[in-house]
Order: sequence, then structure tokens, then C-alpha cells
Amino acid sequence: MKKIILFIAISFLAFACGQKTSRKADVSNIDVEIKISRFDKDFWALKNSKNLGADLDKLFKKYPKFAPIYFGGVVYFGQNRDTILSILPKFFADSVASHLYTDALNKFSDVSRIERQLTEAFKRGKYFFPQTTVPQIIMCVSLLNQNMIVADSIVAAGIDKYLGADYPLYAQNTENYKYLIQNWIPQKLVSDYISVWLQTEFPYEEQQERLLDEMIYKGKILYLTSLLLPDEDENIIMGYMKEQWQWCKENEKPMWQTLIADQHLFSGEYILIIKYLNESPFTQPFTQKSPGRAGQYIGWQIVKAYMDRNQGVTPMELISNPNAQQILEQSGYNP
Repeated sequence: MKKIILFIAISFLAFACGQKTSRKADVSNIDVEIKISRFDKDFWALKNSKNLGADLDKLFKKYPKFAPIYFGGVVYFGQNRDTILSILPKFFADSVASHLYTDALNKFSDVSRIERQLTEAFKRGKYFFPQTTVPQIIMCVSLLNQNMIVADSIVAAGIDKYLGADYPLYAQNTENYKYLIQNWIPQKLVSDYISVWLQTEFPYEEQQERLLDEMIYKGKILYLTSLLLPDEDENIIMGYMKEQWQWCKENEKPMWQTLIADQHLFSGEYILIIKYLNESPFTQPFTQKSPGRAGQYIGWQIVKAYMDRNQGVTPMELISNPNAQQILEQSGYNP
């Protein structure tokens, strides 16, 4: 009888603690150390070059994969060497570009804490997913074009999009998209690195294009990001302000009831799916008081419930399971 009571108590405790992802991982023997490659600093050093052509060649040699992507697809200088050389002096003389670069370099002058956080996260990543590749982590300035850039074994952040929601240049360039700026904060950088890496390692491959399938995939990525960053606040991982996170917690049941009553869960309608999952001022099928992407929040809660209820399922088994309906059914999710 004591054994039965003890088992019930332990099971209940595991379920209760499951509200914050905390699967244990012994990473003491995992050899990973993240050192961020500062493309941003190396590029900006060209401003004071006495031999711009030679130093540009050195930059390409140091970043053979990333430099062509940066010039061709991030700042849109093209990939022709002579064209880039003709643009650079004008670019360095531009006051807005200079302001943006200087502010970004100052904001991220010391990245040792970020390196420590990423080191621990990627150690956990290798523990749970040993077959994955730890990427080269890069910082650049994207001229407000991109948050994250992904290439073969590379994840780069445009750090100029993490300068803080009150950064003056943001309001000038994104006046009609204030709901996006709330995530352009330094605190979001680490979880974005991890989330993008997970999506690269485990891309969306579900056969059915239904809202449920995409919700569960997004929920898996959020769950695993939290798993690799167990000390990170969940609202930061989700990209919500605290009051938005609290609203979702308080309104989880009516949101779920709306999904069921409107029979949207198994819909394959593209426009409907993006209303639930994509960036927006609010989640249109719910209420204007809701934050955007609330469908992702629901997906995360379903995945949490599934993993809490199925303690034997490993993170690798979770991400490898393409059956979203099975995950929903076995989650017992009922807020």
C-alpha cells in the first residue's frame, strides 16, 4: 500500500512540475563550447582599412560560407567583388548605417554571458539529440532586414534587431508594426538562436497541412527550446510580454473551446492557419484582446500535457513523431 501511495505522489509531482520544462540532462561529459564569431566587428573594421580590397578578401576568407550570404542576401550589396568595393565607402559614410552599427556594437560589446548560455543549451541539445550538429554562431548587423540567418552549419543573428523595444530607429522604420518590436530585445536573442537551430535540425515535414499539425509542430519547437533553456522565462521563449502570457493562461480554456466549436482544428485552409500561428497584433479567430500567435501557445500546452502524461517518451521520440492527432489524443489535453 505504501508503494502505491508513493508512486501516486511521485506521479502527481512529476505532472505538477511539468508546467516548467525540467527534464534532467547530465552534460558534464559533453564537449561543447560556444564562441561567437563577431562578423559584425570584423566587417565594421573595414571602415578604417588602408587597403580595402585586401581586407575584404580576408573577410571572405575568414567567413567563406557566411560572407557571400551577408553581402548578397542580407544587406543586398551583391556578390561581385568590385561592386561591393564600390558600395562600401558610401555605406560607411551613411549616418544612419553608422549609427545603427555603432549602437549594435556597443550594446553587444561583451557577449560572454550569451556564450555561456548558448554553451549550456547546446550541451543539452547534444545530450538529447546526439546526432545533431552544433552550428557556428555568428553576429552581424542586418540593417534591420533579418533577425536570424540560417545556412549550412551556421546560425547568425542580426543583432541590430535586438537593441530594445524603445530603440528610436525601430519606431521610425516600423511604425505600423509595433507588435513586432516587443520582441526586438536583447533577452530574446538566446532563445531565438536555439529555436531557429531546432527548426533547422528538425524541419516541419508533416504530410497533412492542417492547423493541428502546424500547431503541434510549433508547440514541439517551443517545448524543446524550453527544454534546452530550462532557466529561461516561458514568456520570453514564446515572445510575449508578461501580460500577454498571463492573458493566455487565464483564457486558455475559452480559446480551446473556440477552436473546437468553430471546427478549425482540422482545417487545411491556409489563411485560417496563418491567422492562428503567424505574427499579428492579435489572434483574429479569438478576440482583439488576445496576443498574436496564440495558436502556437495552445500547441505548446498540448505538447507539454503529452510529455507530462507520457514520461517514457524522449525528446527525440517527440520531435520524430509526425502524428499530431495521436499526440493530441494521448495528451489528455483539456484546459
